[in-house]
Amino acid sequence: MRKIGSSVRIEPTLERDNGYFENLGGGLRFMMSGRCGIYYCLEDILPADRKRVAYVPRYTCETVLAPFAKAGYQLRFYGVDRDMRCRFDSAALDEISVLSLCGYFGFCSYDRDFVRACRERGVVIFEDVTHSLFTDGGIDPLCDYAAGSFRKWMGVSCGGFALKRGGDFAAEPLPPHPRHLELRRAYLEPAGDERFWEGEMLLRQIFDSYGGDPQSEYTMRHADLDRLRRRRRENYAALLAGIPAEPRGFRPVFPVLPEGTVPCNFTVYADVRDHFQAYLAERGIRSTTFWPVGPLVSLAGCPEEQYIYDHVVSIPCGQWLDGEDMAYTAAALAAYEPPSGG
Repeated sequence: MRKIGSSVRIEPTLERDNGYFENLGGGLRFMMSGRCGIYYCLEDILPADRKRVAYVPRYTCETVLAPFAKAGYQLRFYGVDRDMRCRFDSAALDEISVLSLCGYFGFCSYDRDFVRACRERGVVIFEDVTHSLFTDGGIDPLCDYAAGSFRKWMGVSCGGFALKRGGDFAAEPLPPHPRHLELRRAYLEPAGDERFWEGEMLLRQIFDSYGGDPQSEYTMRHADLDRLRRRRRENYAALLAGIPAEPRGFRPVFPVLPEGTVPCNFTVYADVRDHFQAYLAERGIRSTTFWPVGPLVSLAGCPEEQYIYDHVVSIPCGQWLDGEDMAYTAAALAAYEPPSGG
């Protein structure tokens, strides 16, 4: 039986620099994680921010919201519908000081007119770009700050970075946390999954503006990103083509792959998620749920976001997977039968 894992692999590197970071412009720092990068950006924003009200998505990861809470921001939430489109409220424009954006799973579908209106009101535009790192326009041209993590895309010990456009950061990051760095490096070794979760739990306790390590920076600067983009698009397209037009018990969240979009996962809604994931696991296909509902999020009166949290499942389409892996995965998806009454 094949093993279609969601764990990232060590990325082959090129001798030449891939030019990714040089094309971003602005002040750049390499960080221990995306979460550390977010907090580092907020520390730079704070001195000039008297309101300290952040407009953040209701569907998001706890690791995105925690830095805002630690920095002392009041959180105002905007909605996200089942098509992963952000539902902004123009009434928030006079209340907020920071807008936080996300291009879910590599598909950027938020209202750029609202982003422009925020910019005109002096609202700081921050973007969590982990999912959209390699999509054309995945870092919005209007954003003032961005942070992300390459670890969702490739095997790298640290992988975070922070970007400030229109200037440089006022302070340098802290040195990497030694214990956390040790655990992250161990994760890249065979059978390192347990060390990964130990490291993740530690980071939730101690995260701060920790910088990255030179080895991770080298990997990010020298990874073959053209290959990454091509393989991920090919793999996603193969899964779309290999499943029925009307699959049973699940449906793709993004049934069309736009030109220039680089997906980080093949993401679906499963009618009965536990059954669907167990079915895949029995066939060696490891799926992931992004994300559990975090402690800072309330879903009362929010049926769209409740549906997303309850039904979303991500299936790997990483560049380390080949055509046979995708054919195997697509065949398993096509053969799926939901439970009766599900």
